[in-house]
Amino acid sequence: MNQTSILQINSEHKLRSENLPFDIDVWYPLVEQFTFPSVFLPLTRLEAMAILHYQETRYLSRIHLTNDDITTLRQLEHKIDHELKQPLLAETGAFLRLCGRSPKDGEPLNHKNVIEKYEKELQNLIDNDSAVETDPNTKLRAISRVSYLCVRNGSEAMSLLLSSERVYTDLNDWIEWGEPEQIVLRRFENEMSLEYEFRAYINNHQLNAISQYDHYTIYPNLFKIKEQIKEKIVDLWHQVHSLIGEQAYVIDFVYLAKTDRMLVIELSPFRVCTGSALFSWITDNDVLRNRPFEFRLYSKLHANIQDIIEVNWYERWCKHLPKYWELYDKFEQKSSLFSWIFQLITETYRRPNHLLLFVYGTLKRGFHWNKKFLSQAKFISKAVTTTPIPLVIGECGVPYLLLDHYSSMKCVKGEIWTVDQMTLCGLDEYEGVNKGYYTRKTVNVKQVNNNNEDDDSNTIFEANAYFKVASSEQLTKGPFLDEYTLEYHKTHYKPIRHIHVKQLQYLGEADVHEQS
Repeated sequence: MNQTSILQINSEHKLRSENLPFDIDVWYPLVEQFTFPSVFLPLTRLEAMAILHYQETRYLSRIHLTNDDITTLRQLEHKIDHELKQPLLAETGAFLRLCGRSPKDGEPLNHKNVIEKYEKELQNLIDNDSAVETDPNTKLRAISRVSYLCVRNGSEAMSLLLSSERVYTDLNDWIEWGEPEQIVLRRFENEMSLEYEFRAYINNHQLNAISQYDHYTIYPNLFKIKEQIKEKIVDLWHQVHSLIGEQAYVIDFVYLAKTDRMLVIELSPFRVCTGSALFSWITDNDVLRNRPFEFRLYSKLHANIQDIIEVNWYERWCKHLPKYWELYDKFEQKSSLFSWIFQLITETYRRPNHLLLFVYGTLKRGFHWNKKFLSQAKFISKAVTTTPIPLVIGECGVPYLLLDHYSSMKCVKGEIWTVDQMTLCGLDEYEGVNKGYYTRKTVNVKQVNNNNEDDDSNTIFEANAYFKVASSEQLTKGPFLDEYTLEYHKTHYKPIRHIHVKQLQYLGEADVHEQS
């Protein structure tokens, strides 16, 4: 990481926004049964800031790391370690990533283990495939089998998170623009290999092309099972396409040869910002968009193959780097009266000022965005507005409260939550309050006990709620509902389309009156 990289972060926000509709927390619930079981750990802003401070201290020589940061990072490590010890991940370990991408540029904790795995895989290729040890392609094949992103404890996870420029960029984007991040732990399959990863291109509801994902390495076995791979990809795509609900996207698959299974890895936008593997967005544009169908495998050595090996192997794994906790030891101050008083003042200043929030849509318990945005909030009770408010649903299955009053509107059912100021500010940013997309105002809501709305003893609260500022003529015609139900949400909500339209509006590329 360097000074230039930091200066480029704001320029990368537009690219991050374009990719946002295909973050894993958007599409994972849609295809959960066809991909790797995953655990989502929402990050707090304090955790994100601590990671940023660590990286700025280590890589930019900015003295930002404090005792509070170190404590926060250790607690985060414990939280990750606890999750990795649960039955879902304990035996297999997990592939670590954030919502948008993985820290594949990060430093593995134990370089010695990585080197030993490489040497073992290289020997397996020599013994079983009659590969030549000095052949550059053989070395790349061995490198592809080293699963250095598989973490089994909190220390291995923190080593990647605290050394990845990709993580730094994405967390900076959150702090700047209000889109919360999550750590995602995806159950690792030991039979996974880069050799069996493939990228497929979907446009106009057609699967137009498939490519080997690794576009630097020749894998001889793939040519023998090419048709089998194609059939399995096409079959799985037919199962997930209607669930995804988009007409154009890029989707990655992995074939697990030992168990003869094909799984979804991830989704990406059908845009030039997504890697094209063995195709080109320029010269192969017609194929990717219209067909004729092609399935490409890599068949000739890359001209700069030795340089690729240097970057992927010698420069990354064969040099000693300090462990992340060594920086903790350097900056952690010994306890003193002054530091104790300073910490007391700081904690008093940072003590959250809790506010009430009335949620009526996708933030409710069990709905798509609850855990991501309200992970630091506390549920109080079900509630209903004391006066009628127009609740409508847009074309993506998204509910809105409208500002104007209409004759057939009803009292709206929802939930009351307590949130701190930091969470509310993050929601303001995400909902586009400063962009004029939503506005936040207070409404009177009545607590609902035992589903009895008419109980006079139910407490009335004044709570914050989000209203849509501009509405299309179609939305103002209703129908006006009293509740956005979970059943409706599961069958009608289109998360990818919703986030896509919202981000276009925030970037000024769509009419704010457009429904989403």
